Amino acid sequence: MNTPDSSRIQKLLHPRSIAVVGGEFARRSIVQCDKLGFDGKIWPVNPVRETMESRSCFRSLDDLPGVPDAAFVAIPREATVDAVSKLAKLGAGGVVCYASGFAEVDEYGKQLQRQLVQAAGDMPLIGPNCYGVLNYLDGVALWPDEQGGQRCRRGVAIISQSGNITISLSMQRRGLPLAYLISTGNMAGVKTHDYVHTMVINPDVTAIGLYLEQIPDPAELSKAAIEALDAGKPIVVLESGQSDKGANITMSHSHSMSGEPAIHDAFYDKYGMIKVHSIPQLMETLKYVSILTEATDNTIASISCSGGEAALMADFGDRLGLDFTDFSPAQKNRLEQVLGDRVSISNPLDYHTYIWGNKQAQESCFQAVFDGNQDINVMVFDYPAPGLCDSSEWDSTVEAIIGAKNQSGARVAVASTMHENLPLQTQRQLIDSRIVPMLGIEECILAIAGSLRFAQRRKQAQRIQPLKRYPKSKISETNLTEYDAKQILRAAGVPIVQGAVISDSQSMDDIVGRFGFPLAAKISSADQIHKSDVGGVILNIQSKDQLLEAIDKLSRLSGQILIEQMAAQPLFEMLVGIRRHAQFGYVMVIAAGGYFAQIFDDKKILLAPLDKDELSVAFRQLKAGQLLSGYRNTQGDAQGLLNCCQKIIDLVARSDGGISEIEINPLYVYDKGGGVVAVDAVMRCAH
Repeated sequence: MNTPDSSRIQKLLHPRSIAVVGGEFARRSIVQCDKLGFDGKIWPVNPVRETMESRSCFRSLDDLPGVPDAAFVAIPREATVDAVSKLAKLGAGGVVCYASGFAEVDEYGKQLQRQLVQAAGDMPLIGPNCYGVLNYLDGVALWPDEQGGQRCRRGVAIISQSGNITISLSMQRRGLPLAYLISTGNMAGVKTHDYVHTMVINPDVTAIGLYLEQIPDPAELSKAAIEALDAGKPIVVLESGQSDKGANITMSHSHSMSGEPAIHDAFYDKYGMIKVHSIPQLMETLKYVSILTEATDNTIASISCSGGEAALMADFGDRLGLDFTDFSPAQKNRLEQVLGDRVSISNPLDYHTYIWGNKQAQESCFQAVFDGNQDINVMVFDYPAPGLCDSSEWDSTVEAIIGAKNQSGARVAVASTMHENLPLQTQRQLIDSRIVPMLGIEECILAIAGSLRFAQRRKQAQRIQPLKRYPKSKISETNLTEYDAKQILRAAGVPIVQGAVISDSQSMDDIVGRFGFPLAAKISSADQIHKSDVGGVILNIQSKDQLLEAIDKLSRLSGQILIEQMAAQPLFEMLVGIRRHAQFGYVMVIAAGGYFAQIFDDKKILLAPLDKDELSVAFRQLKAGQLLSGYRNTQGDAQGLLNCCQKIIDLVARSDGGISEIEINPLYVYDKGGGVVAVDAVMRCAH
């Protein structure tokens, strides 16, 4: 199917006329439309029923009184293909295919799905094997089951590859306004990026949630994510099914350096999507970013009437790099006047219970904190059990929080320590005052950190480039010898160790004359990447006798021998590798080099295209990166390292997929101004 434009998907998502095709599941869709107050036309299509939910049934799609904007088809899979073909010929705005048994099951199902796509042509198709669409803005339910949402004017859009999880999300009692819930199923037609494009331009969508089991087209999703960054519309992602994936970015020389989850995380990070790890975190993060204005910095103030809650806030916040900035002298003075000398004034603030129940004093306390320069203020607050306790003093405290927020205009969140301790009615009351109710301290802090990462990425949106598509992988890959790999690197501007390939000792005098001592000798074979494993490397050769001995030994392992100058000892060693990935294009790994590459988990995964700013940030985040910024009177050549990496990236880009892998390990990094040099290199090319 051709990618539908936003206007056509909008017609499917915002229909004024709906055809429902099928029996019981079609009837349920009508029930849900009625429940949500859909005021458009609904045309049931069923060859044996007379009526469906007080509406007369049409015997076939040919009998419809008009062309439907959307259709919900809930009939067996073979019949679904025929129905979709008829809808496409009618010019319908789009279709949701509920039936399963397509590409998710067997070869016959895959064949049927291909027929389904062909039948749909350019008509937007959601599914098959999906529950469909809930549009709470317009009361549309192309949906065959129960759902727990209600109409709203603005809210978040959640696109989920799991139908049952979508049902569960509709039942949420977290105060999160939902504009859309969409179950995508097999995505034979409309893809994740199509939904994102559509939701980005919808002014009534405040944020976008994705529940993914796969990324069908990372290059297209990267474009949609850049649009979301430009629009200031956060995307929050929960991805499942990565734990047992075996696909790795495997460096030929250094073995597995990055699993699939790390590559996906690098993708989300690069394009400003907020990655979460649970359904509660997904919902709370969506709520946070959809209600509050965009973060400006990492400063935070916390208020609670418990030292334990204050300590938890400090622990979680510090772990994620939030700054509990000190209160100003003016704030401290105001707080001391309200709280007295028995309360220690600090951030996080434990204001004790001396003013509990005193709404005016509480409001003065809260406002003194809210009037500070911190980006976000978090009130840790739990309600008592409903029906068992008198909550009037808690109600009064909520009014004090709202009053203080209204006076200060600050960004405020209220976080309960446990999910069940903030009633839905109170959540809605807070949302009406632009205060975000957060269920769980950890979820709150994680949402704050995610919001900050989005804001930081948004500042870089103008220079972030989408992933590049490369031709399909070639039939086979071939290793180059180390010497040949280094010559390609040298031609690209990467500094290398000088060397030459010989077959016996006859060329020894010429080698010594050109390079001098000390020398290194290695077997030169495209079939033997791990030279050290077979004793194929001899270092620190200091004389002709030692060189003769080395040549004699290595000749038994290979007909070709690489003789190189020994590079001067570096300040430190790095590994720089880049590998072509079937989905994500070129993936770069930077890590501590030499043997440490596999011993220490000190690496960063990056996706091309890359610029020097992205590389510079990544190097600083490595433990080894401290040596680039200066450590104990030493400072590595950061510029030389960045230049080298950029030349490698440019080299593979020019190859247009022809180079499938480059690994330099070790890459020697010298003192500032001393440059870098590739000591060992591996390269694989596709044919």
